Amino acid sequence: MINIFSYQGYDFTLTNLILISSVIIIWFIIRRWINKKLVLFLKKKGWFISGKEQKTNKLLKQVLFIIFFILGVKALSYGHPNFSFSDMLDLEIFGFSTGVDTEGLASRFSFTLGNLAFVIMVILISKFFISAFKIILHKTTKTKSWIDEGRRYTILQLTKYIIYTIAIIIAIQGLGVNITFLIASSAALFVGIGLGLQFVLGDIFSGIILLFDGTIKVGDIIEMPENNEIARVQNIYIRTSQVITLDGKHIILPNSVLTKNNVVNLTISEKSTRFHVNVGVAYGSDVPKVKDLLYECALQHPLIDKRKNILVMFDDFGDFSLKFKLYFWLKDTWEIINVKSDLRYLIDQQFRENNIKIPFPQRDLHIISDFTKKKND
Repeated sequence: MINIFSYQGYDFTLTNLILISSVIIIWFIIRRWINKKLVLFLKKKGWFISGKEQKTNKLLKQVLFIIFFILGVKALSYGHPNFSFSDMLDLEIFGFSTGVDTEGLASRFSFTLGNLAFVIMVILISKFFISAFKIILHKTTKTKSWIDEGRRYTILQLTKYIIYTIAIIIAIQGLGVNITFLIASSAALFVGIGLGLQFVLGDIFSGIILLFDGTIKVGDIIEMPENNEIARVQNIYIRTSQVITLDGKHIILPNSVLTKNNVVNLTISEKSTRFHVNVGVAYGSDVPKVKDLLYECALQHPLIDKRKNILVMFDDFGDFSLKFKLYFWLKDTWEIINVKSDLRYLIDQQFRENNIKIPFPQRDLHIISDFTKKKND
């Protein structure tokens, strides 16, 4: 066998290279098949979950990587009867001296191939469990009326944080680090970090509150009174939340903004939410007719909830006009800007056809002559 290189007594031959190359090529072929044929195959077998193609694809690729990782290790050890899997895992990648231990012996930290494989396996297994949980959660709750997309997202995020926390602890202990000693020795450092990052920690705790509390969930439409901005919640992360406005702008908000400030949740307020349009007409207009026309305009719009009370209020006597407010209820609050615009078009058209004028501000200028100055002249 042709020897390509040696590392710590292990000879990497041409046969090993051919085998490991074959494993990698087969891995790429199957990955491409998953990308192209997965959806059709799952539909044929009746295992397809609509809208979860990406998650299923990701889960299968993780399983595939674990299988071919094991096959790759076997390919590397092929042709070496005295070489075992444990010998390969003991190969040191890097190491450094850590001083002298309690018995007076020199201690050394060694990061081996086995440590690297262990960390990778912990990450992959964590991702596998998360992907599997996503599919199982969707499969078991998609027909349940008591859980919506927002609650499903909350359960998933909390599960993800728990799995990642457990994975980090297992990975640290697997590297030979005493997690209890590490936490105890870093207590003072954590206090300093907590003081320096108190605002960041406040956002993190706010994120936990949002996930547990459920007053604002993914998919909810919220209104922020500070800038009268209406947005839909897309994601709630541990420190920030992502919302998209009516203009299609993605805004990243610290979670504390949603827990400390006044935020109107239009989704949970009612199944329908009430809005209004301000209208002013000229003095001397037929007030009952104005009321009827405004009411008819609201009835004509297809998105306005006709089962709720449509109300026309004579709001006030203004400086230049008689002020009215047209109140209506809307189920799809995301369309409020379009609905208000449509109503204004309808109102303007109806007023023109019925000779009702919408006034504009006017000012009367009175010129007083200076008679005293004229007499002196």
